[in-house]
Amino acid sequence: MARIPLIDESDPGIDPALRVALRDAGESRGWVINVFRALANRPAALKTVSMMLQTVYRKDSTLDPRHGELAYLSATTANNCHY
Repeated sequence: MARIPLIDESDPGIDPALRVALRDAGESRGWVINVFRALANRPAALKTVSMMLQTVYRKDSTLDPRHGELAYLSATTANNCHY
């Protein structure tokens, strides 16, 4: 089975612009999730998805990020979703 390599933002061998993009993508959560690390194989896709998620879930929100994360976790548990 083919696997998509995960790009680690702390790897000194990656492009500095990609490192910044990964850190920016993980900023709203407080850490970089593996989906972003996989998307980093296509930097344009990472940037697009990151901007979309920030716009939909975080931009101009009056909800504290940790409370937003708690809401996501609660909804996931209530809907019996497993990641």
